[in-house]
Amino acid sequence: MMANYQLTYENYLDKVYGAWLGKSIAGTIGAPFEGRKELFDYEYDPRAIAEMLPNDDLDLQVLWLHVLEQKGVYFTSMDLAEAFYERYPFVPGEYAWFKKNYNRGIYPPVSGAFNNRYYINGMGCPIRSEIWACVAPGNPELAAEFAGRDGMLDHEGDSIYAEQYLAAVEAMAFVEDDLMKLLRDGMVYLPVGSRIRRLVEDTMAWCSQDLTWQQVRSRIIRDYGHPDCTNLYQNIGFTFVCLFYGKGDFLETTMIALNCGFDTDCSCATAGALLGIIYGARYLIEKHAFYDTSYKLDVKVTRRSNQLADLAEDTCVAGLTILGELNDRIEVSDIPVGLGSIPANQPQPSIVISVDYQGIPVVGWRESKTIAIGLSNETEFVAVDQLKVDLPDGWLSDWTSQHIVLQPGETKSVSLTVSVPEQITYLSEKNLLTAAFGESIFVFGLNGAQVWKVYGPFWENHIDLPRTELGEWYYGAFQGTRDEVADLTRQFHLNTKADATKDYRSLVDPQDYRIVNVTEDLFSVSDLIGFQGPCVVYAEREIELPEEREVNIIFGHTEAYRLWINDQLISEADHHDWWTAENRHHSEVKLRQGRNKIRLQAIRRGRHADYSLIFTELGQSFPHHITDLGSWIELK
Repeated sequence: MMANYQLTYENYLDKVYGAWLGKSIAGTIGAPFEGRKELFDYEYDPRAIAEMLPNDDLDLQVLWLHVLEQKGVYFTSMDLAEAFYERYPFVPGEYAWFKKNYNRGIYPPVSGAFNNRYYINGMGCPIRSEIWACVAPGNPELAAEFAGRDGMLDHEGDSIYAEQYLAAVEAMAFVEDDLMKLLRDGMVYLPVGSRIRRLVEDTMAWCSQDLTWQQVRSRIIRDYGHPDCTNLYQNIGFTFVCLFYGKGDFLETTMIALNCGFDTDCSCATAGALLGIIYGARYLIEKHAFYDTSYKLDVKVTRRSNQLADLAEDTCVAGLTILGELNDRIEVSDIPVGLGSIPANQPQPSIVISVDYQGIPVVGWRESKTIAIGLSNETEFVAVDQLKVDLPDGWLSDWTSQHIVLQPGETKSVSLTVSVPEQITYLSEKNLLTAAFGESIFVFGLNGAQVWKVYGPFWENHIDLPRTELGEWYYGAFQGTRDEVADLTRQFHLNTKADATKDYRSLVDPQDYRIVNVTEDLFSVSDLIGFQGPCVVYAEREIELPEEREVNIIFGHTEAYRLWINDQLISEADHHDWWTAENRHHSEVKLRQGRNKIRLQAIRRGRHADYSLIFTELGQSFPHHITDLGSWIELK
């Protein structure tokens, strides 16, 4: 079959080098402003790239190259996940939730979707697109497929689509230099009707009108903005803005991206990498007096050097091996002898076991959860064996080991229901189950819900009324103007009041509570009680530690609250806020050996009151979440 495109090796290498050079230089220009949301008016100054800065935009792509070199052409999402978990030490944003899920046996694609409420639409995976383009030049479908394997680690939906879109556009940039055509043609990788596609369509339309880039930026924030500086939508929009209004000039494009603010290292680096592929490193060096800036890594891998030129050569080795196995769209000529290769052996055919949680991967106390175990026979032989499923101690299941016959190429799904019975007195959040079929073994997780005792609700009327006698009306207590009396009367009839300054604990009956299984870090007062309206609720939970330990606490809230641990007030707020999962941070909180009682006073004054409580290891910068806590259940 004739290839669609041709490149010389020299040209291929130059464009890959351009991707890494553009990524590094533009990312370094933007990095010091990451998180600032103002509209800027900076002009380029060479001092901005005097020293390269570590950046996860490049870090994780170097890690992905390491995975390719170790696992080869036929790498999987699990290969990426294992490397991410073991070799990337930092856990900002969505990375923390991926690592928590992975540690608990919740693997891709569920690892990117479950419990990842605030960062599910983050920029964490779109910024990792270039490696997939560089190893699949001229083949946007293959680049997008690789990007999908990556994105599902720590995202779902639009963020994955954005990474696939960027990877596809960048892959075509190896053989097409019309920037606007690239951006338009790549839209086939954005599902029709998705919010990310609407963003791209709207931004391209606005850029085509007689508007300044500042005006387009304002519209993006108006229609797609989010307070999180790393949120996908505004930053992808800003990337389009800088590419359109920069008119192909590398420095002008980078400075517009920076001047848009928000996740500036990402928008700058993504635009810079795309232009780097189109122009190649040689052009950037000659035009702008750039140089091989080298790069700094935080990932735990060793490269032969920290030179971008060497990184480009190593990337090309991976790309050429993939070209020989999977990419027939392009022919690369004049390849030097002795370049080397990455592994190209196809995986040994086996029986593959998987799990479908049929919803979220959580089971609560006194609850049952139905899951499906998938068996796929990738061998050429009939497989006959027993499927065995081992459960955590004390758990129950309706499954009994039975023989299953799998024809070559056949896939079967077997449903089973697991239960946490009332006799269980301690439910761990981390629970590992084992499915075995012959020599194939698959260990996976099923989270235990957080078990809370809930007391309340407690609420007050909008006005305290005196006692009235039988037959006596109470309306005389409503005093004021006509409108004031109407307000008091209707508030009294239609509403309740929660006093954020009042302590209702004296009203708590220790025997009058309900048990609530909370399935994620984020929960609402509406998850705890069925009462609608302003109120105060107390929720208590006991966790146990084998030894005394200091931890950090991250608390998220939209409403007023008070949080006690072992009767010590740890955190409180009387104000409303936008829930971020990280509204409040408390470091070096002492937990004692044995049981520790958590008490939350949750106060709902409006329609919603959302909270989250996360325990992390000690550390100043993005510490890892603690994954092995659990709930004591003691009925009174």
